[in-house]
Amino acid sequence: MGRHRSFEARFEHCGRFPGILYLTPEPDASFRQLTEAIADRWPETPPFGGQFDDIVPHLTIAQGQDNAVLEEAEADLRGRLPVTARVSSVDLLVHDGLRWQRRASFALG
Repeated sequence: MGRHRSFEARFEHCGRFPGILYLTPEPDASFRQLTEAIADRWPETPPFGGQFDDIVPHLTIAQGQDNAVLEEAEADLRGRLPVTARVSSVDLLVHDGLRWQRRASFALG
C-alpha cells in the first residue's frame, strides 16, 4: 500500500443499498484505485466475493436495521454533513460471524 499516497475525502451525501445506509466519498477515485490494487494483489478474494461488477466506494453507517431506523439515521446525518477525513491507511477487517475485528493495518505513503 506504500505506493499509494494518503488523501482527503469528503462525505457530503447519503446513499442506500438494500438494508444499508452509507456515505458517499468525494472524490471516489482514490478509493476505487485502492480497491482495485487490493483485488489485483489478492485475486482469490475479490471485493464482496465478486458479487458486484462495479466498485461503489462507500462508508457504511448502518446495516441490518429496520428501514425506519435507517431513515431516522439518514435524516440526522443530513444536518451534520459534510464530513472531511484524511485517509492514511487501509485496514484489513475480518468478520468472525458476530463482529468485525481489525487483523492488520497498512499505511499509505
